[in-house]
Amino acid sequence: MSPHEEQAKALLAAAQRDDKALRILARDPEAPVETTLFHAQQAMEKLLKAVLVTKGVVFPRTHDLLALFDLVVENDLQVPVPRDLMARLGPYAVEFRYLGVIAPEVGLDEALSAVETAWVWAREVLQ
Repeated sequence: MSPHEEQAKALLAAAQRDDKALRILARDPEAPVETTLFHAQQAMEKLLKAVLVTKGVVFPRTHDLLALFDLVVENDLQVPVPRDLMARLGPYAVEFRYLGVIAPEVGLDEALSAVETAWVWAREVLQ
């Protein structure tokens, strides 16, 4: 297994853990929305990074979904999740979990659907 394949596999495993946490929290009406959406953001971030790694694209150490999204697009791949959603989901990585700032509106169903769509896409690209 090449180093790229190994790193992509590790990123996919991490994305799977975040996806599982997202789905568990999404079922609990008492779960904090910011924490739940943090896991959606993290799963999305790791899926984008896994695709980039597999394609040999070097990317900065970042949680910025828009930067990662743009890198994927610059490398002739189409992400099936709207850029606008990436912009709204991105801040859940850090800002809105700690600062008490009003977060952009991201519906739980919207986030769950986006992560599911990203999984299907990532698996197709990584085959």
